[in-house]
Amino acid sequence: MVQKKEDRRVVRTKKAIRSAFAELLSEKDYNDITVTDIAERADINRKTFYNYYRNTEDLVKEIECEACLNFDTILQDLKAHNILDNPELIVTRISSAIEGNMDYFRDFLIMSKNAALFNRIGDNLKKQVRLTLANQDVIDPLKAEILSIYITAGALTVYREWLTNGKKEPREKLDAYLQRLTIACVREALQ
Repeated sequence: MVQKKEDRRVVRTKKAIRSAFAELLSEKDYNDITVTDIAERADINRKTFYNYYRNTEDLVKEIECEACLNFDTILQDLKAHNILDNPELIVTRISSAIEGNMDYFRDFLIMSKNAALFNRIGDNLKKQVRLTLANQDVIDPLKAEILSIYITAGALTVYREWLTNGKKEPREKLDAYLQRLTIACVREALQ
Protein backbone atom coordinates (compact mmCIF):
# COMPACT_ATOMS: atom_id res chain seq x y z
CA MET A 1 0.00 0.00 0.00
CA VAL A 2 1.40 3.38 -1.05
CA GLN A 3 1.24 6.07 1.59
CA LYS A 4 -0.33 9.31 0.41
CA LYS A 5 1.90 12.38 0.54
CA GLU A 6 0.67 15.17 2.80
CA ASP A 7 -0.71 18.30 1.15
CA ARG A 8 1.85 21.13 1.03
CA ARG A 9 -0.53 23.48 2.81
CA VAL A 10 -0.88 21.00 5.67
CA VAL A 11 2.89 20.63 5.89
CA ARG A 12 3.35 24.43 5.85
CA THR A 13 0.70 24.96 8.54
CA LYS A 14 2.10 22.25 10.80
CA LYS A 15 5.58 23.71 10.36
CA ALA A 16 4.28 27.15 11.38
CA ILE A 17 2.61 25.64 14.45
CA ARG A 18 5.80 23.81 15.47
CA SER A 19 7.98 26.86 14.89
CA ALA A 20 5.62 28.98 16.96
CA PHE A 21 5.68 26.40 19.73
CA ALA A 22 9.50 26.23 19.68
CA GLU A 23 9.73 30.03 19.85
CA LEU A 24 7.30 30.16 22.74
CA LEU A 25 9.32 27.54 24.63
CA SER A 26 12.29 29.87 24.58
CA GLU A 27 10.15 32.61 26.13
CA LYS A 28 7.95 30.86 28.68
CA ASP A 29 7.41 27.67 30.59
CA TYR A 30 5.76 24.78 28.76
CA ASN A 31 2.78 24.78 31.17
CA ASP A 32 2.08 28.44 30.40
CA ILE A 33 1.81 28.00 26.63
CA THR A 34 -1.78 27.94 25.37
CA VAL A 35 -3.32 27.02 22.05
CA THR A 36 -4.18 30.70 21.64
CA ASP A 37 -0.49 31.62 22.12
CA ILE A 38 0.56 29.12 19.48
CA ALA A 39 -2.17 30.15 17.03
CA GLU A 40 -1.34 33.84 17.37
CA ARG A 41 2.39 33.23 16.93
CA ALA A 42 1.79 30.95 13.92
CA ASP A 43 -0.63 33.49 12.42
CA ILE A 44 -3.47 30.99 12.22
CA ASN A 45 -6.77 30.75 14.05
CA ARG A 46 -7.44 28.33 16.87
CA LYS A 47 -9.75 26.25 14.70
CA THR A 48 -6.87 25.59 12.32
CA PHE A 49 -4.74 24.38 15.24
CA TYR A 50 -7.56 22.03 16.29
CA ASN A 51 -7.74 20.63 12.75
CA TYR A 52 -4.39 19.00 13.46
CA TYR A 53 -4.07 18.66 17.24
CA ARG A 54 -6.45 18.14 20.17
CA ASN A 55 -4.24 20.20 22.51
CA THR A 56 -0.62 21.16 23.18
CA GLU A 57 0.12 17.71 24.60
CA ASP A 58 -0.95 16.17 21.29
CA LEU A 59 1.49 18.50 19.50
CA VAL A 60 4.28 17.53 21.91
CA LYS A 61 3.61 13.81 21.39
CA GLU A 62 3.85 14.21 17.62
CA ILE A 63 7.14 16.10 17.92
CA GLU A 64 8.47 13.45 20.33
CA CYS A 65 7.57 10.63 17.95
CA GLU A 66 9.21 12.34 15.00
CA ALA A 67 12.36 13.15 16.99
CA CYS A 68 12.66 9.52 18.08
CA LEU A 69 12.06 8.28 14.53
CA ASN A 70 14.75 10.64 13.22
CA PHE A 71 17.21 9.38 15.83
CA ASP A 72 16.30 5.76 15.13
CA THR A 73 16.77 6.23 11.38
CA ILE A 74 20.17 7.84 11.82
CA LEU A 75 21.30 5.19 14.32
CA GLN A 76 19.72 2.20 12.57
CA ASP A 77 22.72 1.06 10.59
CA LEU A 78 25.11 1.54 13.51
CA LYS A 79 24.91 -2.23 14.00
CA ALA A 80 26.32 -2.78 10.52
CA HIS A 81 29.54 -0.98 11.37
CA ASN A 82 32.24 -2.20 13.67
CA ILE A 83 32.25 0.54 16.31
CA LEU A 84 35.26 -1.02 17.96
CA ASP A 85 37.26 -0.01 14.88
CA ASN A 86 35.38 3.29 14.47
CA PRO A 87 34.04 4.34 17.90
CA GLU A 88 33.70 7.92 16.69
CA LEU A 89 30.67 6.72 14.68
CA ILE A 90 28.60 6.93 17.87
CA VAL A 91 29.34 10.62 18.33
CA THR A 92 29.03 11.33 14.62
CA ARG A 93 25.54 9.79 14.55
CA ILE A 94 24.37 11.62 17.68
CA SER A 95 25.72 14.88 16.29
CA SER A 96 23.98 14.29 12.93
CA ALA A 97 20.67 13.63 14.64
CA ILE A 98 20.96 16.79 16.72
CA GLU A 99 22.02 18.87 13.72
CA GLY A 100 19.00 17.63 11.77
CA ASN A 101 16.65 18.63 14.61
CA MET A 102 18.43 21.72 15.96
CA ASP A 103 15.28 23.89 16.12
CA TYR A 104 13.49 21.41 18.34
CA PHE A 105 16.43 20.30 20.42
CA ARG A 106 17.36 23.82 21.45
CA ASP A 107 14.13 24.42 23.35
CA PHE A 108 12.01 21.30 23.17
CA LEU A 109 14.48 18.65 24.28
CA ILE A 110 15.93 20.72 27.09
CA MET A 111 12.65 21.64 28.74
CA SER A 112 12.31 19.88 32.06
CA LYS A 113 8.83 18.54 31.26
CA ASN A 114 10.31 16.56 28.41
CA ALA A 115 12.93 14.54 30.23
CA ALA A 116 11.01 11.50 28.95
CA LEU A 117 12.01 12.28 25.35
CA PHE A 118 15.65 12.71 26.35
CA ASN A 119 15.51 9.36 28.21
CA ARG A 120 13.73 7.62 25.35
CA ILE A 121 16.33 8.76 22.83
CA GLY A 122 19.10 7.79 25.24
CA ASP A 123 17.62 4.33 25.81
CA ASN A 124 17.31 3.70 22.07
CA LEU A 125 20.87 4.82 21.46
CA LYS A 126 22.21 2.79 24.40
CA LYS A 127 20.41 -0.29 23.09
CA GLN A 128 21.92 0.13 19.60
CA VAL A 129 25.43 0.58 20.99
CA ARG A 130 25.05 -2.30 23.48
CA LEU A 131 23.85 -4.67 20.73
CA THR A 132 26.74 -3.67 18.51
CA LEU A 133 29.28 -4.15 21.28
CA ALA A 134 27.71 -7.43 22.42
CA ASN A 135 28.18 -8.84 18.90
CA GLN A 136 31.94 -8.36 19.23
CA ASP A 137 33.70 -11.39 20.69
CA VAL A 138 36.56 -9.27 22.01
CA ILE A 139 34.62 -7.41 24.69
CA ASP A 140 33.16 -8.75 27.91
CA PRO A 141 29.31 -8.42 28.09
CA LEU A 142 29.49 -6.49 31.37
CA LYS A 143 32.03 -4.07 29.88
CA ALA A 144 29.80 -3.71 26.80
CA GLU A 145 26.84 -2.80 29.03
CA ILE A 146 28.80 -0.27 31.08
CA LEU A 147 30.45 1.25 28.01
CA SER A 148 27.14 1.67 26.16
CA ILE A 149 25.61 3.45 29.15
CA TYR A 150 28.66 5.64 29.77
CA ILE A 151 29.21 6.73 26.17
CA THR A 152 25.59 7.38 25.22
CA ALA A 153 24.50 9.07 28.45
CA GLY A 154 27.68 11.12 28.52
CA ALA A 155 27.48 12.28 24.91
CA LEU A 156 23.76 13.11 25.08
CA THR A 157 24.19 15.00 28.34
CA VAL A 158 27.10 17.01 26.93
CA TYR A 159 25.03 17.95 23.87
CA ARG A 160 22.07 18.83 26.06
CA GLU A 161 24.25 21.12 28.21
CA TRP A 162 25.76 22.62 25.06
CA LEU A 163 22.28 23.47 23.76
CA THR A 164 21.12 24.76 27.15
CA ASN A 165 24.13 27.02 27.59
CA GLY A 166 23.84 28.74 24.24
CA LYS A 167 26.28 26.68 22.15
CA LYS A 168 29.35 28.66 23.22
CA GLU A 169 31.75 26.30 21.44
CA PRO A 170 31.39 25.33 17.76
CA ARG A 171 29.66 21.97 17.45
CA GLU A 172 32.53 20.60 15.36
CA LYS A 173 34.97 21.27 18.22
CA LEU A 174 32.62 19.56 20.67
CA ASP A 175 32.20 16.62 18.29
CA ALA A 176 35.96 16.20 17.92
CA TYR A 177 36.49 16.19 21.68
CA LEU A 178 33.67 13.71 22.30
CA GLN A 179 35.06 11.47 19.57
CA ARG A 180 38.48 11.40 21.27
CA LEU A 181 36.83 10.59 24.61
CA THR A 182 34.78 7.80 23.01
CA ILE A 183 37.85 6.28 21.35
CA ALA A 184 39.69 6.35 24.70
CA CYS A 185 36.74 4.67 26.46
CA VAL A 186 36.51 1.90 23.87
CA ARG A 187 40.27 1.28 24.00
CA GLU A 188 40.11 1.06 27.80
CA ALA A 189 37.23 -1.43 27.61
CA LEU A 190 39.22 -3.64 25.26
CA GLN A 191 42.08 -4.04 27.74
